[in-house]
Amino acid sequence: MKRRFLALLLTVLLLLATFAVPVGASAAKSKVNILKVTVEGARVRKGPSSAYDVITSVSKGTKVFYAGKMKNSFAYICTDKGVTGYMYRGFLDSYGVAYKYQVYRAKGSAIVYKKASTSSKRVTRLTKSQHVIVYQVKGSWAYIKTLSGTGGYVKKKNLKKA
Repeated sequence: MKRRFLALLLTVLLLLATFAVPVGASAAKSKVNILKVTVEGARVRKGPSSAYDVITSVSKGTKVFYAGKMKNSFAYICTDKGVTGYMYRGFLDSYGVAYKYQVYRAKGSAIVYKKASTSSKRVTRLTKSQHVIVYQVKGSWAYIKTLSGTGGYVKKKNLKKA
């Protein structure tokens, strides 16, 4: 009886381990590519060809998130301001990688401070829906970097998953 119970317990533990590992492994490997715009005035369009309307233009050197979709030589991207659309792949170079769990966006306007304190020097202000990368969380504060490279601390309550 005791042997049968131990065998059943071992089977249950093995099943739990089997289901737990892939979820953690796939979440850990979920990456977002960061691309750098290589031409001045590169246009973000509503669809994957030059026939679609232009949503906005971005400056050379701007970093954008690759949203994981290519169509007709156009990459589906997301700017740091939260604008999504298609950009000609020839205007983009690989820049870096962030993990999907690190990408957040501002719920509204939020102040970024040099240190994790509201009495610290202000570094910049995030606009509503601006995307950032969270590198560290300390209590109610998150250390972030914008795609333009500005870093600092922002209240965690002002961010949400992108």
